[in-house]
Amino acid sequence: MLKAIISLSLLYILSHGKFLYAEQKYYAYHDAIHVYSATTDSIYAQQALNILIPAWQEITFDLKIKGGKTINVFIAANRQEFRKFSRGKLPNWTGAFAEPFENSIFLKSPRWDKSQSFKYSVIHELWHILLYQKIAYKKFPRWLDEGMAIFYSRDPNRERGSVLSKAMVTNSLIPLEQIDYVLNFHTAKADLAYQQSYSATKYLLTTYDIDAIQTIINGIITNKSIDDIFISATGSSFDKFEKEWIAYAKKTYKWDWLSDFDNYLWIFIILLLAISLFKIKRKNSQKLQEWDILSETE
Repeated sequence: MLKAIISLSLLYILSHGKFLYAEQKYYAYHDAIHVYSATTDSIYAQQALNILIPAWQEITFDLKIKGGKTINVFIAANRQEFRKFSRGKLPNWTGAFAEPFENSIFLKSPRWDKSQSFKYSVIHELWHILLYQKIAYKKFPRWLDEGMAIFYSRDPNRERGSVLSKAMVTNSLIPLEQIDYVLNFHTAKADLAYQQSYSATKYLLTTYDIDAIQTIINGIITNKSIDDIFISATGSSFDKFEKEWIAYAKKTYKWDWLSDFDNYLWIFIILLLAISLFKIKRKNSQKLQEWDILSETE
């Protein structure tokens, strides 16, 4: 099923009628997924395909998707090619992205991107593509979209709650609806947005089960209001649901900021050492001055 290696030059049509010529010469495929890369990244193309197949099977089963459109996956050979793929419109912290209307996923090659997030990024972006196939490309709450993507990718960096915990201490949580604009956020705020998204989604799944997700998706498809959708899914309006989640988060993540305690401890030790060295140097300087005065009086 996976025997798939042919050479070709790819001409890929991007949105707005613009063309992008990519030197993609390696091709690996499955019935529903085609992966393109430079020859030097062929191992990663095959790796991506091996990751995507079981994830595709799991998500299409959960979303009750039958058939579906072919998904194209492009692995950028270098930073310049990734910038061409994104047309320079994404923030610097972007590690991968999906173009739902084109059923396409764009990834950085692990050969030059050392973030160690390749596996998680592949599945994360797959969720986005399949969700929008399911809802016929209608608007979907971004926090829930990102939260479900993290749920399926099982990305440990996004599942952690340390950033969320600090935000609760400083009273700086982002309203869930504002996460729609995550691509305009700086890195730290984006990290918080993703952790909030996962936390709120986890609360939704834990409290109301996968049926709530199906109810929300069906509500989006049938153009219901967000409050009507959440009343059907959870028995509460969206605002009330958000307050429920915040109360849950305060209990669940209250002490998660301590997971970074080791970092704070080392900073404190270094600072303490610097102060001690400064004091020693100052004391030695004072002694030298005293000796100079004594030698002059003699």
